[in-house]
Amino acid sequence: MPRCCSLLVLLLWTCFTAPALPAAEPKFDEERLKAIGTRFEEFVADGQIAGAVGLVATADRVVTVVVTGKADIASGRPMREDTLFRIASMTKPITATALMQLVEQGKLSVDDPVSKHIPSFHGLKTKDGKAVRDVTVREILAHTAGLAQPERGDYQSHTLAEIADRIAAKPLEFEPGTKWQYSSGLSVAGRLIEIASGESYADYIDRHICRPLGMSDTTFRPTAEQAARLATTYKPGKELKSLQVVEVPDPTKPVTPNPSGSLFSTARDMAKFYQAILRGGAAADGTRIVSADSVRAMLSRQSGPLETGFTPGNFWGLGWCVLEQPQGVTRLHRPGTYGHGGAWGTQGWTDPERGVILVLMIQRAEFGNSDGSNVRDTFTEAALTACRGTESPQARFVPFANYQGAVELTLGGAKAVLCPEVGGRVLSFSVDGTDAMQLDEAERKWTPGTPGSSSAGRFDFGPELVVPPHPELWAGTWTAEITGPASARLTSQRGVASGIQLLRDIELRRENDSAPVRLVCTQTMMNVSGETREVCHWGRSFSPGGGIVLIPLKGASRFPGRYAMYEESAIINVRNTDDKIRVRDGFLEILGPPRKPKLGFDSQAGELAYLLPGGNLFVKRFAVDPDRVYNEAAGLTLSVWYPTGPRIELEPIGPRERLKPGEVASFAEEWSVLPFTAPAAGEQVDLGTVRNALDRLPSMSKPD
Repeated sequence: MPRCCSLLVLLLWTCFTAPALPAAEPKFDEERLKAIGTRFEEFVADGQIAGAVGLVATADRVVTVVVTGKADIASGRPMREDTLFRIASMTKPITATALMQLVEQGKLSVDDPVSKHIPSFHGLKTKDGKAVRDVTVREILAHTAGLAQPERGDYQSHTLAEIADRIAAKPLEFEPGTKWQYSSGLSVAGRLIEIASGESYADYIDRHICRPLGMSDTTFRPTAEQAARLATTYKPGKELKSLQVVEVPDPTKPVTPNPSGSLFSTARDMAKFYQAILRGGAAADGTRIVSADSVRAMLSRQSGPLETGFTPGNFWGLGWCVLEQPQGVTRLHRPGTYGHGGAWGTQGWTDPERGVILVLMIQRAEFGNSDGSNVRDTFTEAALTACRGTESPQARFVPFANYQGAVELTLGGAKAVLCPEVGGRVLSFSVDGTDAMQLDEAERKWTPGTPGSSSAGRFDFGPELVVPPHPELWAGTWTAEITGPASARLTSQRGVASGIQLLRDIELRRENDSAPVRLVCTQTMMNVSGETREVCHWGRSFSPGGGIVLIPLKGASRFPGRYAMYEESAIINVRNTDDKIRVRDGFLEILGPPRKPKLGFDSQAGELAYLLPGGNLFVKRFAVDPDRVYNEAAGLTLSVWYPTGPRIELEPIGPRERLKPGEVASFAEEWSVLPFTAPAAGEQVDLGTVRNALDRLPSMSKPD
């Protein structure tokens, strides 16, 4: 196929699925980066690793390299930045990238049947004897071809040509394209490289990938000097917290290179490769190893709707694993993060939206799935929570009240101020000078290390009387990261008793210059425990007291008066009347503090308006699903609380989320402040005008 046609096929395949190009250079909290070394030391002390090298980089620089422990325990040889590691299947993306170079040159196409280049792949059958179509190059790169694995020892005694033929001689595990199963496909790709290029696979990788990128310590056969820097591989020892050496072959002896997993490399070398991919295929000096179109093809969905491994929420590109739904060990990454792990514990992942590269180098076996390991999880969390993003005029770190690390977001006449220092809150949300949040004066005297009053936009999770206390989430230290032109993410610690970690993504949005600005607040609850947890979202926020609550009437209510009142001893009274609460013109209207301060509602409206005491409507909108179970007391979807002092709490409540270990669930609210004139003394609120104002708001944004 001519080169132009090959690239056209790639472009058509990647339309609307390509990951984002590199973000602007992010900043990091240097103090928080130090936590990486601290956590590595804990793993060493616990006998889970002998040592580690952790690298954090951007497209243009290495931010930090953290080195801990021993490369070899018996000799006392310390781990170093230039320690070599067996990177196993981290070889696969390098093989895929090399093959894409040849696709660009028109030497082959990803849609070629493999049999066009390796005749033994023609006429394959499945295990049950069914004849099937020939597998394609795309399918071997995406692990959807159904190929069986080579026999152990094949790479010691056969050429790649022989190995490919031996793979072709085995029945397929399934019909091509019908399942995803990790396979020997990249080994076949290595043979295709030899055929298309006329060079040996190892020489091709060295000449066309490693040398252009300056990866001088990346090799299939280390020299004696390099082998002396190789980290020893360990497995759990017989004694508690002990390690035992894993015997491995002499790496300096000749052996057929395995395109699926036999490279040796260092953290810095692998960072150079990932930096080139993050830059769209170009080395730091501008030398291009592969086109941006090929990068997009490699990182786009090639496995279709099939469920893939090795952790939940991924799909497969061409030789690369790509994250679609963050959860478990990937929960703090953004969708579109891509990379690959290795059987000996090594990991390399790039978060293109952030522009951040993470490389983890350890050497161990028999510790379970290395892609889902606690070492990877801890390294990822320490590195990503140190990322502060990229400031802009609309999103920047500022002092506010007495907080020094607040985040200010602005858009048009709207401004939101976020607080990571106490509880991950929205301290202020104002439009044209009208602030919908009530901030305690005591917060203006807050000092680091002391509890905050946790006023303003607090959020939380329930259900009440069921979820254990979680002060480290409610009022503990969070981290903040600017994530876009008018957006930021707040990340909590891990809840010790609750087993929950929280993300709060906050963004100012509007459709056009004349549309109202909305504050979109998405809370993600992540189960970081080893047990199933049942939780629900609480959208707790304080606004200035003295206003009027307006809840649209929609659907039926189980409560005769459309509300429930919390009495003493946690009794919920659904049959009562109160002269401050009435139904009028399609709204439930709460004129002021009722007989008891807390009210609950099973409203299906998914919105409420609060007429602020000085005028203007503070609107909260949120999804309500009548088919879901709401596990807050009495099945509530909304709560209003009048505590002591000049304030009111407005609290949307989400449905029950039953989260297995590693699972996550999100709930979004959209806040608006709309112009509205408060009625004169003795007059009623014009509810028709309120309804019109609510109807003019655009439909709620769909979750990203």
